[in-house]
Amino acid sequence: MEKQSGNNGDIIFQEERLNKIQMLLERDNRLVTTELAKELNATSVTIRKDLLILEKRGLLRRTHGGAIKVNRLYHGLPLNEKEKINLEEKMRIVKKAVSLISEGDTIILDSGSTTSLLAKEIKHFKNLVVITNAINIVNELLDTDIEVIIVGGNLMKKAATTMGALADETLKRLSADKLFLSVDGIDLKIGLMTPNISEAQTSRVMMDISNEVVLLVDTSKFGRRSLGVISDVKRVDKLITTKKLSDEEQKRFGADRVEVLMV
Repeated sequence: MEKQSGNNGDIIFQEERLNKIQMLLERDNRLVTTELAKELNATSVTIRKDLLILEKRGLLRRTHGGAIKVNRLYHGLPLNEKEKINLEEKMRIVKKAVSLISEGDTIILDSGSTTSLLAKEIKHFKNLVVITNAINIVNELLDTDIEVIIVGGNLMKKAATTMGALADETLKRLSADKLFLSVDGIDLKIGLMTPNISEAQTSRVMMDISNEVVLLVDTSKFGRRSLGVISDVKRVDKLITTKKLSDEEQKRFGADRVEVLMV
């Protein structure tokens, strides 16, 4: 039970424990290290390391003997760090997303760790057009039959993505069947969010030129707020998520006519 890293299975196990800690924090607002250790069948040393990881992600603040919930804005993580978070959940989301793609489609893959995983799962398509502003997704699709349209613009190196006025103007000259969007936070009152204002604007343009918007979000994204607001939740057509939605959340998505696909 104490494995932390070393192979992919160990990383997934740790992320499952981190997800449980986040859910308990969401419920109780405050955590006690000794109680967490008993509930999760782990040592206090392991729990303290987990809390440190979550604090670095901006999800809590450690205190003497535990941690408390924080409501400050999420400032994002480098892509290589985001890719390790909630990997098992993201793969379940991606598998469902692939089932929504058909040969002949023109799709947009926004930048993000979940859409990066999606790019790896669509390599078998023979007749597909992918529009993207994510450099890593472009690299992923180089040796495939997929036609790739690269959106130019200002490069945000931490996220390996382009954005800004040039990217927006390029996108406005295009049209797509589906947009697969991965965001940093979703708040039912405020909407979909990302730490960068320019990136939020580019994502809005992607939504405008797409016939259907498919939002891909794992459990950790709910309730998280960032500086840049992309849009209201009602702009989304389909939501693929691993979160077990509350009755209130289900009613809200229903009112906004968002089709929810829980995986």
